[in-house]
Amino acid sequence: MRRSGSQFGLTDEQWDAAKEEVRQAILNAAYDRRMTWYGEVASEVATVKLDPHSALMSHLLGAIFEDEHKAGRPALTSIVTHKYGDKEPGKGFYEMARSLGYRFDEPFVFWAQQVQDIFKLHGRPDRRI
Repeated sequence: MRRSGSQFGLTDEQWDAAKEEVRQAILNAAYDRRMTWYGEVASEVATVKLDPHSALMSHLLGAIFEDEHKAGRPALTSIVTHKYGDKEPGKGFYEMARSLGYRFDEPFVFWAQQVQDIFKLHGRPDRRI
């Protein structure tokens, strides 16, 4: 599914720029081997005003998840979670994973493995010897 920002009144250029800003915000957290949350990611986007709990945020995260899956990489969006409460990703994360063909019986275990794979792939190298 090719996502675009047209349903949100965005040009293709704005959509691509916003998606890249979201991706970079997540990668910055991954490099530090830490979780991030929807509000923190949204605050890093300058191209458009992005509400952390909006449909636009969900679509941007979904597009990034699709891109990473297509490239054969783990779910970069797995480290984007609720700031308070369960501190897990929203239900859309699991729905997207299943729509991309991931099969799992234990969502928490699937998510935890994706987080670890992201930190291994994108995290700062551990310099302890």
